[in-house]
Amino acid sequence: MRTNRLEARTAGLLLATASIFLFACGSSGSAPGSPTGVSVAAGATPGTAVVSFGAPTSGDAASSYTVTANPGGITATGTSSPITLSGLTPQTAYTYSVVAANGSGASAPATTGLLRFYSVVETFHEPMTQPNDTIFTGTYTFDVTNQVVSNLAGSLTEAMTMVNGAYGPPMTTVALTHQLSATQVTLGGVDGLLVTTFALPTSNTFDPGGFAPGGTQYYGLANGAPNPKNGGVGNAYAMIFVNTVDPTTALAQAQIDMLAYADCTAGGMMMSTCMTGTTTAGYGADGTMMGYPDSQTTTEQ
Repeated sequence: MRTNRLEARTAGLLLATASIFLFACGSSGSAPGSPTGVSVAAGATPGTAVVSFGAPTSGDAASSYTVTANPGGITATGTSSPITLSGLTPQTAYTYSVVAANGSGASAPATTGLLRFYSVVETFHEPMTQPNDTIFTGTYTFDVTNQVVSNLAGSLTEAMTMVNGAYGPPMTTVALTHQLSATQVTLGGVDGLLVTTFALPTSNTFDPGGFAPGGTQYYGLANGAPNPKNGGVGNAYAMIFVNTVDPTTALAQAQIDMLAYADCTAGGMMMSTCMTGTTTAGYGADGTMMGYPDSQTTTEQ
């Protein structure tokens, strides 16, 4: 009887010791929750994609993340966001999923819709700065499943420098990296989105605040802020049209009329007036130097 009690006590001590050891090693923890905010942009070279995401908000911390593109099951693994996938086929739609993992297990995947990548070139004719026009060159991601545009970013280049009595070169170039607006529209019988990307992480561009095309006056981040040429902060934007059936379809005039840009940065200011491009048909006024949208060409990457 005494021997049985001793054996039972010894077994209990061994079980308790094992539990303490497992807890100390973290084996009794939990798997992470799913990653959040998955966003995908075209990579720097064809056949690549950059997948960004947020850390899980539940479960234990993740120690690794695996990104998978389908069709094809192409994967890449990393310890933090972003992760670059390679080996994709250009001009092919993929869904992207991200799984978080740690020593206790893996999360459910966070999955995007079916995504395609596009490049866009938008030209605004500038009668007063010929032979130079204003050009927006950018890229974006189109979610075919959910009809959503994301990551519209690029550069706006215009002739604003007077050299030997003529405008540019050199040209003024502004980086536009903050997509902050996407509005559903039907133009010329075509459903689509007017999507706008900005230089600053705010849509405020004109005075008073906002970015309604057709405006011309400088907007500071607070009323009365100094002109950018005198040390103030100015914003800039470019607006494109995305045909949600096929973004590569040539634009009709009704869609071109709604394209717009404005540059209220120091390089785009004419005293207190911003460099702009709009049509009277679309917004009630041509641009400040008579500039107007002339064309937009979209190509799948």
